[in-house]
Amino acid sequence: MEGHRVRVAEEEGHLGDGHAALEVGLGQLSAQGFDDGRIALPFAREPPLERWVPGALRDLTTDYLHTVSTRLGIFDAAAEILARGLNAAQGPDLVDLASGGRGPLPRLRQLLAEKHGIDARVVLTDKFPNAQAAERARAEGVQYLERSVDALQVPADLRGMRTLFNALHHFRPDEARAVLEDAQARGVPIAAFETVRRTPPAILSMLLVPLLVLLFTPLVKPLTPLRLLLTYVVPVAPLIIFWDGLVSALRTHQPDELRRMTEALAREGYAWEVGEAKAPGKAAITYVLGRPTRGSVKVRAAASAARRGR
Repeated sequence: MEGHRVRVAEEEGHLGDGHAALEVGLGQLSAQGFDDGRIALPFAREPPLERWVPGALRDLTTDYLHTVSTRLGIFDAAAEILARGLNAAQGPDLVDLASGGRGPLPRLRQLLAEKHGIDARVVLTDKFPNAQAAERARAEGVQYLERSVDALQVPADLRGMRTLFNALHHFRPDEARAVLEDAQARGVPIAAFETVRRTPPAILSMLLVPLLVLLFTPLVKPLTPLRLLLTYVVPVAPLIIFWDGLVSALRTHQPDELRRMTEALAREGYAWEVGEAKAPGKAAITYVLGRPTRGSVKVRAAASAARRGR
């Protein structure tokens, strides 16, 4: 599996072992919920950062998290999962939901090409699009839609495999199930990835987040005077990122909960799996993958061709 170790998580406790919690220090915790441009409150559907935080402060957090996620390759193990989903799709399109500050797909797009021979076309979306993130995304070779896209109401014209990175926990259980169910109903693959875990070691290790922000901020570009001021003089950014990470850990969906969601959705022609993926030297990430089976893909392709021929 291209140097990645992927296994289905059989026990909830295994996902939250002490070793995994310690690995958070290298980036797992520093890539929490602000990467989608929202403040995380327990099961509050949409507390968008734009409503009460100035854009400059929002960009301080999302740019920091994007930098750490990219530099440390926190989601590198997701490439193998994405490859399997794309192999079950009708094309190489990836539609990312709740993209916020861009997330890891620009990096994963390169890994898909290098390790799996897939030239993925990436479209980033968000209900509250980030104009600056969109400009930087274009520089990285991916598209960021300027129009609003709600993960609960994905427009029909956005075809392709859907992805969510550290975003599924922003939805209540019934909403998270609706996000997954809509992809199944449309017959497209979907993959959601989470680095956070709702376990005592993981929650306690959130105390490391402010220190990590202080350590990794010099890597963020552009390193503006405002960023330095609000990180090292008035520690606003470390405290906000700590709070968001803590609440994200408290509300994340556990593997057994995701498994129950997908078991309730099970139907012929579409397969679900919940598991854990780990790249060498990286902390494990939890994932849920849904994809149409090969037989159902052929049937849909034939039906689509028949409609075009009418």
